[in-house]
Amino acid sequence: SGLRRQKKLPQLFERASSKWWNPKFDSNNLEEACMERCFPQTQRRFRYALFYIGVACLLWAIYFGIHMREKQLVFMVPALCFLLVCVAFFVFTFTKTYARHYVWTSLILTLLVFALTLAPQFQALKPISGSGDMSNRTPPADPTDTCLSQVGSFSMCIEVLLLLYTVMHLPLYLSLFLGLSYSVLFETFGYHFRDETCFTPLGAGAVYWELLSKAFLHVCIHAIGIHLFIMSEVRSRSTFLKVGQSIMHGKDLEVEKALKERMIHSVMPRIIADDLMKQGDDESENSIKRHSTSSPKNRKKKPSIQKTPIIFRPFKMQQIEQVSILFADIVGFTKMSANKSAHALVGLLNDLFGRFDRLCEDTKCEKISTLGDCYYCVAGCPEPRADHAYCCIEMGLGMIKAIEQFCQEKKEMVNMRVGVHTGTVLCGILGMRRFKFDVWSNDVNLANLMEQLGVAGKVHISEATAKYLDDRYEMEDGKVIERVGQSVVADQLKGMCFYLVLG
Repeated sequence: SGLRRQKKLPQLFERASSKWWNPKFDSNNLEEACMERCFPQTQRRFRYALFYIGVACLLWAIYFGIHMREKQLVFMVPALCFLLVCVAFFVFTFTKTYARHYVWTSLILTLLVFALTLAPQFQALKPISGSGDMSNRTPPADPTDTCLSQVGSFSMCIEVLLLLYTVMHLPLYLSLFLGLSYSVLFETFGYHFRDETCFTPLGAGAVYWELLSKAFLHVCIHAIGIHLFIMSEVRSRSTFLKVGQSIMHGKDLEVEKALKERMIHSVMPRIIADDLMKQGDDESENSIKRHSTSSPKNRKKKPSIQKTPIIFRPFKMQQIEQVSILFADIVGFTKMSANKSAHALVGLLNDLFGRFDRLCEDTKCEKISTLGDCYYCVAGCPEPRADHAYCCIEMGLGMIKAIEQFCQEKKEMVNMRVGVHTGTVLCGILGMRRFKFDVWSNDVNLANLMEQLGVAGKVHISEATAKYLDDRYEMEDGKVIERVGQSVVADQLKGMCFYLVLG
């Protein structure tokens, strides 16, 4: 039955606890985070309350000094003293102690305000005696001798109650207890201690009707205060939860964006990927601007289906000179794959090519693709660089060392044959599906021939690449014709010089 009642009760806000008399989250961690985030607002509202109370004390002190002919100091001194108390509280709000004990601070200030505002109820310190018949009393001879009228004192009571519920930031049950106690004390003291000069002749029955009407007004004020208190708590916690959810969604979007960027950067160079994503963002912004600046009549119309094809990216091809191209092939791959399953072979290739990818990043080369057991990359493309030849040579020598380490770890007998050539390439992205960054030119084909005519364990380079190198590398004549024969050498290789980089 308890669970049924909880289901029937409306929830004040999302993730609200079942304790309606103390609105808060159902999670202590969430509640603590909310209190921490909302503390600046609570602190600011408390300072506003101190400012309001201080101004009220100053105005009351001026009023007592001008209006009253007797007992001026009796009322002026407490008002001015409480003004100093408000100043002290205001200074205290800037300390770290207030941040730890702001609830106790609000409670102390509330009790002090109660004491100060209940004091004028003891205007004559002379209780009503007898049967309570006030019909024989006469109006005051001089109205300036009075302290506060009934309307003025009741207005002050309303101000105190509204301050309690709106800015003191005490728990609801404590605010309700203090507010009801204050109302009872206010009316009790106001009835038993009346100034003989501050009354209007009324019958005995009219007094009780007056008390009944005041009680009804107090109930209305408490209802308004509770409503304001609950709505303030609901609004602050709902806002906190929505902001938190928005931040979490924003972080999720950032993670998704980073994942998308990593995926795009894995299939194409960073400079081209960034350019494509920037163009996509610009097109999205222009589309939003066109939609926002369209006329209201056009907004009401149902948008027609676009018949033009949606292009993922504009076609873009770039010619770059002075680019070094590296082709590498695994020598002994066929023998290694003869006695292995497809799953084991793919695992070995993934391990080996993963080492090459890390080496490619270290040597500032740009990986193009893998074709079976062939791995090829470039340097100086798509971003030109002066040391493109050094990058490819270091990449080739590093691949030879990497495969030697691979053979020691995996107990295999394979080697690398590497060819490097320098020339001009066309680079870009072709196709609409399963697209990839690639390079094309006769120099790319020549680099492939350099690899095919190379020697295992050495980097075979052309004369065009050797021009960009200095004496830091030990080289020897490639002797292509002596090794492969005149008939094998293609026409485009005739008359060219080739070298083997030993290290």
